[in-house]
Amino acid sequence: MPKLMYASSGHDSDMFYAVRVEIPDPFFYIDTGSRKYVFLDHREYGVFKEHNHNKKIELVLLNPLIEKAAARKEAGNTISKLALLLLERYGLFKKQIDVPTGFPLDMADFLRAQGVRLNPTRTIFPQRLIKSKKEAGAIREALRRTHTAFRAIEEMLRSATIKGNTLVREGTVLTSEYVKAHVEQVMLEEDLLNVEGIIISCGPHAAIPHHRGSGPLRPYQTIICDIFPRYRGNHYFADMTRTYIKGTPSPELKKLYATVLEAQTKAIAMVRPGVRFSVVHEKCVEIFLKRGYHAGNKGFIHGTGHGLGLDIHEAPYVSKGQIGTFEEGHVVTIEPGLYYPKLGGVRLEDVVRVTKNGCENLTEYPKEFIV
Repeated sequence: MPKLMYASSGHDSDMFYAVRVEIPDPFFYIDTGSRKYVFLDHREYGVFKEHNHNKKIELVLLNPLIEKAAARKEAGNTISKLALLLLERYGLFKKQIDVPTGFPLDMADFLRAQGVRLNPTRTIFPQRLIKSKKEAGAIREALRRTHTAFRAIEEMLRSATIKGNTLVREGTVLTSEYVKAHVEQVMLEEDLLNVEGIIISCGPHAAIPHHRGSGPLRPYQTIICDIFPRYRGNHYFADMTRTYIKGTPSPELKKLYATVLEAQTKAIAMVRPGVRFSVVHEKCVEIFLKRGYHAGNKGFIHGTGHGLGLDIHEAPYVSKGQIGTFEEGHVVTIEPGLYYPKLGGVRLEDVVRVTKNGCENLTEYPKEFIV
């Protein structure tokens, strides 16, 4: 089915997937089924022409078409009228057309009022679910660079001393904010972009899965470090989590960590073509319940994983009730965790790619609890 896309920029993951060139301004993309077109004005035309390596994409100068669209008599803004003109020009006016669910509502209303049949689809490029070896390599490279941030965190924690209820390094109390600022500097040196934030959470904050963390990092309490940058060199995300503790952990925290590690290890071992997403999640739940923990409203309170690629969260999802099975080429996180406000939280996260007979771990980084 033909596709019409209008994105605010080439940073839109679907648009970047289609054209593989970063364009900072809004533009149209049309796929007729046999030909692909990108429409750009004078500002971006030369840039795209220089960097485009896809011979199947035809570049069209937009300026003359904007003038024609502005002169049309339909009641609507120029951009919406331009969309109508493009559909007419490329023989798509009478056809049903796929658009992403993020397609501008005002433009959709205008086109439908003119008789255009739009089909909003959440997965405009279903092939994004299956990552090629090149894409898997891009994610592995993003992860490899992210290792530098974790090594920096470990060095800060190891070199810190325990003074009362705080961690002190080089005369400075270690706080979540301090560590995140240092991590971001390290990531910039690795050409990693902090576009989604960083989680460095300790104690009660670590018991809230997506708490970004704030204030002093405490000894004898778990510290969840979840880092998920985009690598500027290829636009793909990394996503990995490690949990640390400074000082000797209590028996309760030792058991908490060991149980999460067991669940993650067994979940990863289950990932292979044909296995249902929900079954891997259920294995984590089974282990947690068997060890005396909870799942659902407390304890394990989120899914086991999600797809990773040009978006930090994308299909497929490894969680309760998810329909479908793993296929060769899927890239997903496996990140079980346990969270108790009075005890703290533990989460471990690796990224795996489904292979013909199992999966390969793209993260390739050790799991060290006590630092």
